[in-house]
Amino acid sequence: MADEKKVLVAGATGRAGQLIVQELLKRGYKVRALMVPPFDSPETSGLTGVEFAEGDLTSVPVLEKAMEGVQFAISAIGSKKPFSGAENDKIDNMGNQNLARAAKAKGLKQIVVISSVGVGNSCDAVSPMYRWPMFFVLRAKGKSEDFIRSCGIDYTIIRPGGYNDGELPDEVAFGEGGKITGRVKRSQIARVCVDALENPAMKNRTFEVVARAAVKEGREQFLIKL
Repeated sequence: MADEKKVLVAGATGRAGQLIVQELLKRGYKVRALMVPPFDSPETSGLTGVEFAEGDLTSVPVLEKAMEGVQFAISAIGSKKPFSGAENDKIDNMGNQNLARAAKAKGLKQIVVISSVGVGNSCDAVSPMYRWPMFFVLRAKGKSEDFIRSCGIDYTIIRPGGYNDGELPDEVAFGEGGKITGRVKRSQIARVCVDALENPAMKNRTFEVVARAAVKEGREQFLIKL
């Protein structure tokens, strides 16, 4: 029987993933962290107060087993080799596609996926100097976004701006349609990922998310309210 407040987190040992786990626990959710060998192991994860499930991003049946009894999934996975087309496709594209396939097969209520500004219709929001070296990973994320939007499960796709965990005001800004970019803290993205589970207005939409103070002058007209 599924627990109404249990969430599977993929990429839970990463910098954003750990903050997502903390935010979920703070709000009273139960967390199952997906461990993907050889990158993750419970013994070295530093995570406390969570369940662990072994995963394989190439196997939908294994991911389905890991999702037994949960209601939501959040994906914060990302390639360890951002300049490898094969690795990007394996993790950022097919890894997220397979998580969505498994979530749909198990009847999860929603999947939240972290993508990136620069993907899809947000391509022109970032400079060519950023897009060119990140071409493979942005392309892979774009393929996974397209699949998730069409596969028949309720979703929220979050496109963070450039990560900067320095001093930024706490307020975030949302764009839709690829019109804004800017810096954002991982803790802000973690909060938005959990907000997506609780705010019906965020369901089945793709958002660019940046720190409100980082929005470039003249782009305020493209912000949306939730």
